[in-house]
Amino acid sequence: MSDPILIWFLIGAGLLLLEFVAPGLVLIFFGLGAVITSLACWLGFADTIPTQIMIFCIASLLFLLGLRRYVKQWFGGVSDKRPDEIDAVFAKQVVKVVLEIPGGSARGKVEINGSDWNAISDEPHAVGEMVTIVKRDGLIVVVK
Repeated sequence: MSDPILIWFLIGAGLLLLEFVAPGLVLIFFGLGAVITSLACWLGFADTIPTQIMIFCIASLLFLLGLRRYVKQWFGGVSDKRPDEIDAVFAKQVVKVVLEIPGGSARGKVEINGSDWNAISDEPHAVGEMVTIVKRDGLIVVVK
């Protein structure tokens, strides 16, 4: 199996598939770079290994630098709210405890708009109890 067209294509396909396992929107661009390198080999533009590596690096970097911002918006969504506005949405919201919150720094879970969030509180809270969000600290909400 020394056919560079097939090798680069398989590397590209493998990287594209790995993007589904390890999402981060980086591997997809290297996969596209490998597919472009395979295409360049097929068209006869990349006969030597150094030329193939150069095409792979340039194509991957162009895809990464040129498209990542746009692709990330497609998959990650865009919020028109500032972080402090997002925090205001959480503050004073009454939510249901879905996993006991032991109190102190030990975490429990609350349900916010259909999603479970890690929660902490100074006092213990039982499952099913309604609590009020005081603030959001990253991916953890503080409740009382």
